[in-house]
Amino acid sequence: MRCPRPCTLVAARLPSDPIRPALLIVALALVLAAPAHAAPQVGIGDQDPSAFADERLRALRLPVARMIVPWDAASSQPEKVDAWLAATRAAGMAPHIAFEHLSSDRCPGSPCVLPSRVQYRAAVGAFLARWPQVRTFTAWNEANHVSQPTARRPEAAAGFYDELRAACARCTIVAADILDSGSYLRWLRGFRAAVSGDPQLWGLHNYADVTYGVTTATDTVLAALPGKLWVEETGGIVVRRDATGRELLSSNEERASRSVTAAFALAATRPRIERLYVYQWRAGADDLFDAGIVRPDGTLRPSYAAFAAGMRALPKRTASPGMTWKASWSKGRLVLRGRCAAAPCRGRVTVKLRSSRTFRTNLRTTKTVGTRSYTTKALRLKVSAKVRTRLRTAARRRVALTVRSSSPVSARQSVVIKLPRPAAPTRGGSRS
Repeated sequence: MRCPRPCTLVAARLPSDPIRPALLIVALALVLAAPAHAAPQVGIGDQDPSAFADERLRALRLPVARMIVPWDAASSQPEKVDAWLAATRAAGMAPHIAFEHLSSDRCPGSPCVLPSRVQYRAAVGAFLARWPQVRTFTAWNEANHVSQPTARRPEAAAGFYDELRAACARCTIVAADILDSGSYLRWLRGFRAAVSGDPQLWGLHNYADVTYGVTTATDTVLAALPGKLWVEETGGIVVRRDATGRELLSSNEERASRSVTAAFALAATRPRIERLYVYQWRAGADDLFDAGIVRPDGTLRPSYAAFAAGMRALPKRTASPGMTWKASWSKGRLVLRGRCAAAPCRGRVTVKLRSSRTFRTNLRTTKTVGTRSYTTKALRLKVSAKVRTRLRTAARRRVALTVRSSSPVSARQSVVIKLPRPAAPTRGGSRS
């Protein structure tokens, strides 16, 4: 949640004492005692490309990052998007882009421009054409919030989702992304009444829940919607100010740290929460909204320790690159074919050939073929006649793959598959 102008965190009355220290113990216990299910994938939301060069952020080994851009970003902010994508790629993180209002908008004041579906379609089409590597999107960020032109137009947000889905049928797209503020349930009902089909992926920013030590909004949204939920923004608000600088939520780093712990506890105990983004890495000294894990001067806040502890407490995630592999030989080349479980699949794979002379001896690396980029097309790798001869006479043969995927998820996986015996050279000299 970015607040460049006055904004409302919650409309309903909430307890006057944000999450109390005693709740920290409860939250940690919830994480440790959570029933066994796939751990949510955890990422960071931050607009600043320099954040992703920080070794302290990289040490958290987060697989995904989220950026909010105007819906016309392909024409209004191409350099900014280029820099951010380059930074996340260098950090080994898969990008997630959320569209929102124009940078010139001042909703709920003026100007506050709601694009037509034709305008939105053209804008997201231009984005996809310029940055085809981005495959994960949110059709509209915090669409129910007063800072967005969609706040009173859920049917318009539904139309934008339909347009984005039509433009990129194989992309992962969050349908409605809402803040736990105001009449969010009524807004969601309007969205669902207008949208085509029955979306199964939704977004929530649950700042009120984690700040005030409740679970009301998260549980209400889960009960109201089918499918999976991504908590697209959460974390510890250190301070929130209005345009005059008056504090609307007093500065308190310990409260922010406890909020981060509460965010992990919520996600760990609700199996339908599939992804969690903590916002943000570092805010500016004069920002009205500061939820930074790092202070403006670059030093770590207590929220960093809470973040790291939350990551350690989650069950180990066994993310899969989504490919199953088979090996064969053709005309003296090793052929690797991958079957993609959830397109698009792409990344890099390191290939090693292993063998043993007898069934009782250990496999040893016969040849490191190298590292190649992969998609769903077959890889055809040259292997020397000498190596093929050694493999042909071996008792056991295997291909050891180290797969580093960038899509559909950012993951690393070691795979060992059987390798057929290479055929002997034919009389004419060709080999199969």
